[in-house]
Amino acid sequence: MLDVRRLKVLKAVVDTGSVAGAAAALNFSPSAVSQHVTALERETGCLLLERAGRGVRPTEAALLLCEHASRVLATVREAEEALAALRSGQIGRLRLAAFPTAGSSLVPGALAAFQLVHPNIHLDLTVHEPEEAVIKLRGGAIDLAITVEPYGPGGAPDDGLLRWHLLADPFRVVLPRKHPLAGRRSVDLALLAGDRWITVSSSPDYCQQAVDDACVRAGFQPTYGLEADEYPTVEGFVAAGLGVALVPQLALGTSVHLGVVARHVKGDQPVRQVWAATRLALSGQPAVQAMVEFLRQAAAGFAAERA
Repeated sequence: MLDVRRLKVLKAVVDTGSVAGAAAALNFSPSAVSQHVTALERETGCLLLERAGRGVRPTEAALLLCEHASRVLATVREAEEALAALRSGQIGRLRLAAFPTAGSSLVPGALAAFQLVHPNIHLDLTVHEPEEAVIKLRGGAIDLAITVEPYGPGGAPDDGLLRWHLLADPFRVVLPRKHPLAGRRSVDLALLAGDRWITVSSSPDYCQQAVDDACVRAGFQPTYGLEADEYPTVEGFVAAGLGVALVPQLALGTSVHLGVVARHVKGDQPVRQVWAATRLALSGQPAVQAMVEFLRQAAAGFAAERA
């Protein structure tokens, strides 16, 4: 295989017309230039330069090599420039996965802000439940996962992933508009002990556990009468008067079903913890760091708006 550095030296000799000229152009010594040309002649088995007065004259083989060297060196420069742009976060691709309610509320604003600053980075976003997103992250299918975890700041495990805490997402009491407690600003869960409750089948176990634990702290075990496949369906069931529910604020989004009201939990509010995670090998990449910062800003804005 031809040595690109030697091709570059040969082209400099041909372009300047002398070994000394090539040495000055490349900041080499004349002897180093001669050594590179001699090594290239051994590599190719061809005479490349002939003496011509005080300079040198390229052979047909040298001219052929220089013709190809121009294209090769241009491609190498393009590769170096592209790699530098990728390293600095100017170009590239970033693959993300987010759990459904983050994908419809928290993430879009972060993606839009990121794209304004990094228009040449291609973004791929898929929606996965937290456990599946982490599996895909570990397997290399995605670069950044936005997940719900059962621990808060300071509680992340040492398991080979780097995590950033984004948001403590509080649960709200969702009631039919005609419910006797619908007019209150906050609701004591103990007053809902006799109501029928609605659960969500797609919710991670620890999200459901947060609901159960909140009810136990209020002094009762919730009686579940219906199971919805996702949070918007929960709101529909509640609006129809089929029960009450605890729904995370992110899942309520920017608007609430017209037939329900969402109220704060009085006292100790249940929350779920929202995190961004990546593999340690990717943690220093500018695109990952920039996206995490935009996610943090979006989470802070969401929390302030909903306060």
